[in-house]
Amino acid sequence: MLTQKQPVDFLKDFLSSNKINRFIYIRPRNYVLTTKLHLAYLCTSRGWGGLEMNHLRNALWMKARGHEITIICTRSSPLEKEALNAHLSVISIRKPARHYAFFSAWMIFLKLKNLGVQNVMIRNTSDISLAASISFFSFKRIHIHFFMELMFHEKKQQLYRTIRYSFLSSWVCSLEYMRKKVLSDTRINPKTVCVIPSALDFSQIMSVSKTDTRKQLNLPENKVIFGMIGRIDRKKRIELAILALHQLQSTDYQLLIVGEETPDSPDSYLSELKQLIQEKNLENQVHFCGFHAETSPYYHAIDALIMASDFETFGMSTIEALAHNTPVIATNSGGSQELLNLFPFGILVGPGNPSSFSSAMRRILEIDADKFETKAFHGYFDHQRICEMIESRILSCESVR
Repeated sequence: MLTQKQPVDFLKDFLSSNKINRFIYIRPRNYVLTTKLHLAYLCTSRGWGGLEMNHLRNALWMKARGHEITIICTRSSPLEKEALNAHLSVISIRKPARHYAFFSAWMIFLKLKNLGVQNVMIRNTSDISLAASISFFSFKRIHIHFFMELMFHEKKQQLYRTIRYSFLSSWVCSLEYMRKKVLSDTRINPKTVCVIPSALDFSQIMSVSKTDTRKQLNLPENKVIFGMIGRIDRKKRIELAILALHQLQSTDYQLLIVGEETPDSPDSYLSELKQLIQEKNLENQVHFCGFHAETSPYYHAIDALIMASDFETFGMSTIEALAHNTPVIATNSGGSQELLNLFPFGILVGPGNPSSFSSAMRRILEIDADKFETKAFHGYFDHQRICEMIESRILSCESVR
C-alpha cells in the first residue's frame, strides 16, 4: 500500500533532484529560487575606474546568485586581469572601433551563440554600437541591456542613433532624473527604459574608527581631511577643491586625491594640478595617494568626500562615502543633487565656484551624523535587492519566496 508523502518530504525530494538543480539554484538568504542564466558582460575599455569596477562587481554578484558568467573585454586590459583573478570565464578581443565594428561584432556573436548566451550587459557608451551589431546579427535573439553610467548633455535623436538604440532590450538608469532625460532627448521606446539604482555590498564594509584608519594610512589625527576618490580627470574639477583649500588659509585642512589618470585618455591634467599646488604652496596639504583597489580605508579616514564635477551622472563615490557614514560636499546638479536629496548627509554647493566649496568645507564638521537614515540607505542600495530587480525586470526571471 502506497503512503502519501508529507508536503515537506515532497519539497525536499523536489529540490534535491538532479534534473531540477540544472535549472534553479537556492539562495540561502530568504530561500529565493531563480532561473539560471548564462550572462555575458561586455566592456572594451582599457581603463579601470568606477564604470569597469561596477561591471565586474555586478558580474560577480550575479555569479554568486547562481548564474553562469562570461566577461568579454579588450586583451591586456585591467578588466581582463581582474576577471581572470576572479576565476571568471573570459573572452579577450582586440580593441574594436567605436562605430561599425561589424567584424568584431560577428565574431563575438558566433562565440555567444556557441555558449548559448542570450543576455549581454554593457555599461560603456562606447560599446553601444558594437553591442547593437551583435543583436542585429542574432536577429535580436541576443538581448542587450545598457546600464547607463555617463549622462549625455545633448539630444540623441539622429536617425542612426535611433536605429542603434532600437537594438537595446533595456536601458537602465540609476536615478529618476536620468530616466526623464533619456525619454526627452532620445527616440527610444519608453517601455525599454527603467530605473534600477547602483548597488553596494554592505557586508564588505568594515566598522573601523577614524583614528585607527588614520594611523594605518599614516595620516595626521588632528587635521580636517577631505578626499576626492576616483579617476583623475578634467571633468572631476579637482582644481576647484585645491583652490578652495587655498582660500581656507589654514594648515588644519588637508586634501587626499585617491586615483589615477585614465589610460585611454592621455592628458596633461595631472601635471597642471601639481603645478597649481606648487603655485599655491600647498605641497604639504595636498597628497596624491595613487590608485587603490580597496578604497574603504580612505572613506573611513576622511572627514568628508568632495565631488566637485559640474555634473555627476550618478556618483558611485557619493554612495560609497555615505555607506561609510562620511558626509559629502557636492555640486548641486545631476546625480549628486538627487542622491543627497534622497539621503541628506552633506552639503550641496553651486557648480564651478571655489568659494562655495571652501565655505562648505568650513561647515562640514557641524553636520550631525546621527540624523543620517542609515537603515533606509542600506535597504535602498542593498546589492541583493538590486540583483533581484535586474532578474525580474530585465532578465524576466521569476523569483519565488
